[in-house]
Amino acid sequence: MKRTSRWRLARVAMLAAVAVLVGTIVPALAPVTPVSAATDGQMVYPASGTIQSKVGDGCRSDYRKHDGIDISGQGGTPILAAYDGVVRTRAWSNGYGNYVDVEHAGGYMTRYAHMIAPGTVAPGTQVVRGQQIGIVGSTGNSTGAHLHFEVWRNGSVFSEINQGFVCLSTVTRGGTIPLVFPGLSTAPPAPALTGDYNGDGKADLLAIAADSDLQFLAGNGAGGFSKGSVITSAWGIHRHLTHTDLNGDGRADMLVARSDGVLEYYAGNATGGFGAYSTPGTGWYGMLHVTSGADYTGDGHQDVLGTSAAGALTIYRGNGAGALPGPYTVVGNGWNTVKFMAGGDFNGDRLGDIMAVANDGTLYFYAGLGSRFDTRVAVSSGWGAMTAFTGGVDYNGDKIPDLIARTSSGELYLYPGDGTGRVKTRILIGSGWGGYLQIE
Repeated sequence: MKRTSRWRLARVAMLAAVAVLVGTIVPALAPVTPVSAATDGQMVYPASGTIQSKVGDGCRSDYRKHDGIDISGQGGTPILAAYDGVVRTRAWSNGYGNYVDVEHAGGYMTRYAHMIAPGTVAPGTQVVRGQQIGIVGSTGNSTGAHLHFEVWRNGSVFSEINQGFVCLSTVTRGGTIPLVFPGLSTAPPAPALTGDYNGDGKADLLAIAADSDLQFLAGNGAGGFSKGSVITSAWGIHRHLTHTDLNGDGRADMLVARSDGVLEYYAGNATGGFGAYSTPGTGWYGMLHVTSGADYTGDGHQDVLGTSAAGALTIYRGNGAGALPGPYTVVGNGWNTVKFMAGGDFNGDRLGDIMAVANDGTLYFYAGLGSRFDTRVAVSSGWGAMTAFTGGVDYNGDKIPDLIARTSSGELYLYPGDGTGRVKTRILIGSGWGGYLQIE
């Protein structure tokens, strides 16, 4: 908490008492949690106690100017580093009292304030998730023993931290905060889904031809594709052909909506074909857009995005076993202004993003934040004349998701991704692609 308090008037006396208390408590402290280097991007609760305030929220139906989480009720107990990082600051201020700042990967910084005494780890020291860095106290502008915990990213308060805490609930130090922190993971980025249907490690395409044949076009790993071979016929009435890995086995699967609205799911098999279909949902034929190819909720399973005719974008949560049991999350409205949409992890943070072409021809990037998307960023213009659009997989072998688009004259282009939600100069794949009703 950062507000005027009667404790400020008696700070000298309090600090004297603190010195005695530290001498009493510190020798009795034992290791509280096994610690090891973290790579999964999951922060832990830094202290135990009751959540009394969140960012901008007094937890009693009142707004208050506040940049962090207040965890109160257990003075004299350990404070843990929420994640691996480097101690950058160990200082005192009138507002925070004794506080410590830890810098983490992905532009994150966590602050631990009102400590009973200066932090136990010197600046410049590497710490790991769950390592003790201080003791809960009531120094600075504080009305009682508690930890004031802040999370910043790229110089701004990370207000999304609120989603990991429930007002007036009790948390236990060392427990996992149920929140996705984009970019925090120190593990290597997950490889771009290849869309590999024949098991050769190279991204392929599926397409529905003008004669209604579903065709397979093998990729060469360098952005090129072979002549199509027929998989099956009578697919001209199907819509929303979509690549996915809905069962999480590392093999490319296929989704398609048939004319009665049923969504058909075909799991890829070990020989490069597809098994019998299942039906994970209905009402999909009338969707404006359907895409998959990534984890949009942060639970480790691929999900499906669907845009209704009214423009509502919904995340249909996958269970990693080929089904979409929910819960479903409506992300927002107004998506009926989008002409094309492709999903994938375009910025390498393990969360699904969206690349979309608006009706005015602008290509936009929407970074995924776990069950929602960041403010769109314009990538380039001139996409309005495209007649087909797909992507979110690595077509040229550089492990970065790309885009593919077709012009009105039937030319197919590869737009290599740069790993940040942008695309590089396009490369002509070939001409004569105008005869396909859908390309995925």
